[in-house]
Amino acid sequence: MKNYRRFFLKTLMKLSFLSIIPIKLSAFSPIEECETTPDIEGPFYIPNAPNISILTPPEVNSDFLFITGTVYANDCITPIPNATVEVWHANKGELTTNNDEVFFGNSTYNDTLYRAKIYTDNSGNYAYQTILPGKYLNGSYYRPSHIHYKSSYLDQNEITTQLYFEGDTSISKDPWASSQDSLNRTIPLTMDNNNNLNGVFDIYLNVNPEEIESTTIKEIQLIESIFPNPINQNTQIYLSKNNNYKSLEICDINGKNIIKKNNISHTQIKLYELIMPNTPKGIYILKITTQEGQTAAKRFVI
Repeated sequence: MKNYRRFFLKTLMKLSFLSIIPIKLSAFSPIEECETTPDIEGPFYIPNAPNISILTPPEVNSDFLFITGTVYANDCITPIPNATVEVWHANKGELTTNNDEVFFGNSTYNDTLYRAKIYTDNSGNYAYQTILPGKYLNGSYYRPSHIHYKSSYLDQNEITTQLYFEGDTSISKDPWASSQDSLNRTIPLTMDNNNNLNGVFDIYLNVNPEEIESTTIKEIQLIESIFPNPINQNTQIYLSKNNNYKSLEICDINGKNIIKKNNISHTQIKLYELIMPNTPKGIYILKITTQEGQTAAKRFVI
């Protein structure tokens, strides 16, 4: 787990220093096959959030929520470098009791905390560290825990949406979270050995792959995509065609190796065939190593 946490924090640092490009957002119609559906913006959006990936204040030193994902074009597999991902959410609130249920509620929004504008890396990846937001009253019921998103690419193709979490008992009472459109934005969370929650949320923009500008950020791209994610029987791993691969490993969220394949000769691999039928649901890490010792990792959901 220490090695993976080091990798995650290194990713956060790398994303924090990507170039800052002024972004102007506009509407789009998503592709159904890999659709990121829209949701309401709500009244708490503030533009010009800081370009950071660690949203937690210094006094918060445990019980983190780590979210990672990739922003893809409308072919579902081409990553978009230097896309913008804005996130904002309420604080944790306080322990609250309602109808014999105990949860963190009465949360509020702060003008400066738990807000960020993140730019994807050369492989379209984004990542941030925060906390699980608390709930707050919306009339007669508590809104479920959620994180607001805005994502776009080069002055256009905006999506405004919200991320929800499986098992939240307030989802059924909320008209937005309980909508059929929110199903692909309600993700499972996996707790690691350090009591931190982990989630994966990929975003799909209505951008044609040929419209993606080449980036000046030089990075080695080994894993192009894992799609669909969460995985099903059709999920494929797409690797870059310009590398010689030594091994493929799959680890659980704590870094424990569960699968290792050597001498990888194909750049398109059926992920489902690598997974044992009795593998528990949760978040897993795909790690690729080349013959030259270069490595890359991406998380996926079973």
